[in-house]
Amino acid sequence: MSNCDISDYDMQVKHKNQDPVTDNDRPLSSAALHILLALAESDLHGYGIMQSVKRQSGGTFKLGPGTLYANLDRLLASALVGEAERKMKNGEARREYCLTSSGARALRLEVLRLQQVVNVARTRLGKLDEREV
Repeated sequence: MSNCDISDYDMQVKHKNQDPVTDNDRPLSSAALHILLALAESDLHGYGIMQSVKRQSGGTFKLGPGTLYANLDRLLASALVGEAERKMKNGEARREYCLTSSGARALRLEVLRLQQVVNVARTRLGKLDEREV
């Protein structure tokens, strides 16, 4: 058996921990992750989300309007994000987006998944460093 094989134990743990309602077995896209992180701070309109994403990533990740609204449509459809219309002082309406409780849960799960990936990466890189010495 190769070191790269997935063990029966790993498959059983994964299957046992799945939540059929919220766990669709796919990680969030980078854009979706950044959007949910922005909305975890406060309810925002589209341009506010783009600015928040740019700010939280130190300018390394920028969302264009097409990417933003396509992702918002998917997040709305999966109930990870909600929307409401807010009246401005000048009488105009602005659509604002908010993180739902399901969205907060999905965000927490994604952060845990990413932490596990980073932990594995640190271990593997440590082993690579040991080989190079």
